[in-house]
Amino acid sequence: MHPSGHAIAQSMFEQTKSIKAISFKMKKYERINGQLVEQKSAIKIERNPLKVYSYQLHPKEGLEVLYVEGANSGNALINPNGFPWVNLSLDPQGSTMRKDQHHTIRDAGHDLFVSILEHLFEKYGERSIAMIKNKGIKKWDGHDCWLLEINNPHFNFEEYTVQPSETLISIADRLKVSEYMILENNKNIKDYRDVSAGQKIKIPNDYSPKITLMIDKVRMIPLVLEIYDQKGLYEKYEYTEVKINPNFSKNEFTPEFEAYGF
Repeated sequence: MHPSGHAIAQSMFEQTKSIKAISFKMKKYERINGQLVEQKSAIKIERNPLKVYSYQLHPKEGLEVLYVEGANSGNALINPNGFPWVNLSLDPQGSTMRKDQHHTIRDAGHDLFVSILEHLFEKYGERSIAMIKNKGIKKWDGHDCWLLEINNPHFNFEEYTVQPSETLISIADRLKVSEYMILENNKNIKDYRDVSAGQKIKIPNDYSPKITLMIDKVRMIPLVLEIYDQKGLYEKYEYTEVKINPNFSKNEFTPEFEAYGF
């Protein structure tokens, strides 16, 4: 007998949290202005403190991003591999790096979505058990995976009153919803900081009405995530060539690393 979807998800939470470092190639599809935009990158991550290196393979091959928590005044270092032909130091939450992106460089890897699902399970308690189904086994990237489907009948949009000092980012982080979805559904808001105390905005009460996951049966990590909203596919992430706890060099997360172009 196959384990329940809820039990598989709980095992996945434990396994992903135990990972100290990871590398993978990720193909992502995010809906921007009504169209799914594809991007493919090779990514390396150390988790504590957070260190992330990303090399874009498509659409702009050679674009590099390096983020190290506590370094570079909290900014990410970017080699655009093109004009203006110099390295840039940018706020990961700023409008330049967030343009046409659902998430930030800090959200690379699995931690964000694990926290979203854990919040969902905690919020709905025993009701969450019926929301997640094990749909059997499906192969991805040569691995047998559990196919899980989460259907959330409680998903809706609600009116929210912005509190002092809040931004769309802080609201979304606290409620475990998508800040891009808030921005997308409030056409009068220009960017993630364009709100003020007392302002009424429309926000989702949960992250998504439907999520499907493919979880590697052996490593118990997600290899494919599909997230839907009321309009259809909202974002999709596919992970290949995943290596857990690789032996990174001491200077692997520095701009001086010999393989980088900074």
